[in-house]
Amino acid sequence: MTAEAERSRVMFFIGNMSHSGGTERVLSVIANGLSDRGFAVSVISLWGDGQTVFPLNDRIPVYWVEKERKQSGILGNLRYLAALFDREKPDFLVDVDIILACYSIFMKWRRQELYWISWEHFHYYYHFERNNFLRKIVRRVVARYSDQLIVMTDEDKGYHEKNLKLRCGIRRIYNPVPYEDIFEKKEEKPLIFAAGRLTEAKGFDLLIDSWKRLERKYPGWSVMIAGEGMDRRKLERKAKEAGLRRLQFVGNVKDIEKYYREAAIFVLSSRNEGFAMVLLEAMCFSLPSVSYSCKTGPKEVISDGENGFLVKPGDTEDFAEKMELLMNDEALRKRMGTQAAKTVMRFHKESILDQWETLLGV
Repeated sequence: MTAEAERSRVMFFIGNMSHSGGTERVLSVIANGLSDRGFAVSVISLWGDGQTVFPLNDRIPVYWVEKERKQSGILGNLRYLAALFDREKPDFLVDVDIILACYSIFMKWRRQELYWISWEHFHYYYHFERNNFLRKIVRRVVARYSDQLIVMTDEDKGYHEKNLKLRCGIRRIYNPVPYEDIFEKKEEKPLIFAAGRLTEAKGFDLLIDSWKRLERKYPGWSVMIAGEGMDRRKLERKAKEAGLRRLQFVGNVKDIEKYYREAAIFVLSSRNEGFAMVLLEAMCFSLPSVSYSCKTGPKEVISDGENGFLVKPGDTEDFAEKMELLMNDEALRKRMGTQAAKTVMRFHKESILDQWETLLGV
């Protein structure tokens, strides 16, 4: 514990800490880790029901704006935040979604000594289904007025530096894997596993097209997809129309580790990724992966042909061929899975926390 840590008060600001997504999971890991290292950590959740899915240390307070504010709407939110900041006097404010800069810029204006960090979880070219234009504006506000921008990949750091006139600092800090240990693959089922939100960005329609080439040829194998989303019915209908009987949507699962342990192969069919945490999680369980080399993340995790396969985005035929290679070769699966487990060590929690502590020591 450093003297700087003992003095530093860090507030993380997130959209909804009641959600069970990758962003909320990563925040819980970082917040708990920094708290263990002596920082006075708190979390502000703009929305939410007052319950966190991922556990936080007892010494980390969570402030629920929508639930605790006295006045509704944007003005009510701002008044709540202003009173909170006046009372708690944080040293650092960390947006966990860049669009929250709409509020954070006012907190920075009121407290000039506040060090404002914006933590971007989507790559520069990601197209949002809602508020896409607003996010473009907010990104420029962050570039001009924040103190530091954190992005999740070197690739995305390059995109921001190329397209924005950055007056703030910019750093790449990878997300940490949520597991302390690496799990050796001892047993496996003829199962291909995928996980993510059931939206267009995750590309499960592409996975269906690839699996359609293989299902009849490999009657002993099956595909399971964990997650929920607005496209579930459409995807289920597509799979049914393709005559697929061994591709199953299992919804949100609390015991995702069970699927990682049982699966023989992990697949990532995404059109877009911020960093692809599920890919890292799968690698912790010594799983070889087949992934599209989409923007951004997979190319900084997978070494093609060593710990998995990278496929040109949208090439469903090649994706199926790479799946088939792994399905037919147990020795290849084991060799790639072992390399995957070695690769993931550089994303260990303590290494990532070291980078956060360095940033917060400014």
